[in-house]
Amino acid sequence: MKKIFIPLFIVFAFALDAQSLLPTKYGLKVGVNISDFNSTSNDGVDNIKTDQSYGISGGFYMEIPLNDKWYLNPSLLYSQKGTTFEYSYIHDYNINNREERSSNNDLMLTYLELNPIISYKTPYKIALNFGPSLGYLISYEFNIVNDIGEDDGQSFHEILPDAEYQEELIDLGLDVGLSYYLTDNLILNTNVNTGFLELGNISKVTYTGTVNNDSRSNIYKLKNQVISFSVSYLF
Repeated sequence: MKKIFIPLFIVFAFALDAQSLLPTKYGLKVGVNISDFNSTSNDGVDNIKTDQSYGISGGFYMEIPLNDKWYLNPSLLYSQKGTTFEYSYIHDYNINNREERSSNNDLMLTYLELNPIISYKTPYKIALNFGPSLGYLISYEFNIVNDIGEDDGQSFHEILPDAEYQEELIDLGLDVGLSYYLTDNLILNTNVNTGFLELGNISKVTYTGTVNNDSRSNIYKLKNQVISFSVSYLF
């Protein structure tokens, strides 16, 4: 699917270019993402605690006038999103015995992202921006930093399977933000992206029973939430 993003971007842009007599401008966009996750957990399980992470974004940018105030600003970006997070869980072992454990993890996601943003230009060099965001996951890195039992700090009574990340390839969200025109060609941008679809889930087995292969897991369903700061230059 990622192979159709660039042709789709080009066809979409040229189709709209014919709708206005004002010139279309082409350029580049680079910036930084400050990202976090919204998460939900299964019943009876405390949710994860997250810390913001930083990633880069960059790619192609266009400014297509629809009239003298309304513009379409599609961009095709390489975009990194992710976070570090911690969760606690209870491990039951033997009979009527349990221990508290905690786990620290890193998850970084890399997307090819298409953003057909609609902009309204005010008379004060400021544009108001909103529009959908469609991302295709091209890679991810999930690391378990440590997994510690509270009883003794290091050793466990039983070795449990490592947590697993089950990814989703498509991320759909909404962008809302502002642009400030330093010049006609140099633009500062900030926007908030809220993901609508689950980007995947983290699953951690917390109990492995010996009767009927009984087992229990903590499951955390994740969605992206990102604040971006970027600079665009139009040629």
